[in-house]
Amino acid sequence: MFRSASSVALMALLVAGCEIPPPEYQYGFNITGMTLELYSDDVGIHPNLDVLVDPNNPFAEYGVGSETKWDILAQGGNVAAFYAWATVLANEPTGENQFYAAIKLRDIYTVGEAPQEDLPRVKAMAIRGFQGVLDYFPESVTYDATGTISARLATFAYNEIIGLGGRVQGDWVLVQTPSGGTEAVRSAAYDPPRAADGG
Repeated sequence: MFRSASSVALMALLVAGCEIPPPEYQYGFNITGMTLELYSDDVGIHPNLDVLVDPNNPFAEYGVGSETKWDILAQGGNVAAFYAWATVLANEPTGENQFYAAIKLRDIYTVGEAPQEDLPRVKAMAIRGFQGVLDYFPESVTYDATGTISARLATFAYNEIIGLGGRVQGDWVLVQTPSGGTEAVRSAAYDPPRAADGG
């Protein structure tokens, strides 16, 4: 298509006069070294959803991916990992998500990554988070790094409650397994292994 020199010059003037704003970049934020500022005593404990509106949660608006939560668990610091797992728990309630949110509350309490006056509350929240695994997700499992070997979370949650000085609620007991280990089971449903009949 033919354009006259004057129309090309006019278009050049119009374009030059209209500055195109530079693109707006989204910058990441540093999630290490955070301190837990409690929004409520139920954040990160199923079935509560406060974490999704907690202004201290860096993942509230965008969420956390299923692989990203493991990276944050390994390298993001305790508080960031707590928010990541609590956010995933709110969006996808599973025993694994509840367990790791509680693990991070335990770690925040142990290391002191909350204001001193809030640490007893954080400890109580961790205990309630582990109890949540037993109450809501009693048969849940987690997998090793290969994704092939599973372990029931009930026993881990039971031991974490005891380790924090808490008392396990419900009819849970710790029993010896035939292989010499221990396992948390509900006492009402527990049927101990019987010795083989000898002739």
